[in-house]
Amino acid sequence: MKKLLGLVAAVFMALTTTGCAVSSTTLVRPDQGGSQVIYRISEEQAFTTALEAYAVLTPKQSVDDIVDGQRRGYNADERKWMDWWSHRLLVIPAVGTDASGKEVRGYWYDYSGGGTLFATARRRTGLLQLIRERLDATGTATVVTNVRDGSYETDGRAYLGLKRDARDIRPEARPTGTSNADRLSELKTMRDKGLITEEEYQAKRRQILDRM
Repeated sequence: MKKLLGLVAAVFMALTTTGCAVSSTTLVRPDQGGSQVIYRISEEQAFTTALEAYAVLTPKQSVDDIVDGQRRGYNADERKWMDWWSHRLLVIPAVGTDASGKEVRGYWYDYSGGGTLFATARRRTGLLQLIRERLDATGTATVVTNVRDGSYETDGRAYLGLKRDARDIRPEARPTGTSNADRLSELKTMRDKGLITEEEYQAKRRQILDRM
């Protein structure tokens, strides 16, 4: 019995010392036969969606800005007493080919987490689940092939975490006085970059013109 208790204690100590690590991504979708999916959204929406997910999952944790090669993202460490769990997320611009053979641009997310806290489902999958739910509702998920890294649209300063608590981060808002001409120009840029289709461009363009 003492040997059994000693073995259990040793296993427990090993788990709490070494912790565990997980990784997941929005790029590969098991619910779509393992197809690769990117979200045809702007850089602003890609980063603000990530920050909003952190605000829900880890509202009182500071968000650090990270750079991995050419890729950018965030990290937040969840802590309880001496234990911890790191939530690391990369927001990755991508270019792919859709079902019609057209080149499209968008973003996908890569998550890696690990630590000595118990690996609950919320810790392992919560961040990406929140992101998927919000972006799937936009209808921008697109199945693609031949995926490769794209390029960011800005230097990213507007979306920095700066070690602030997740709940307190407010990405720099666009000027409220944005003119219709600016909106039309932005819409054209999104179409030219493949973020929206020609049909979507024309529909949204008509909406703006109708409000003028």
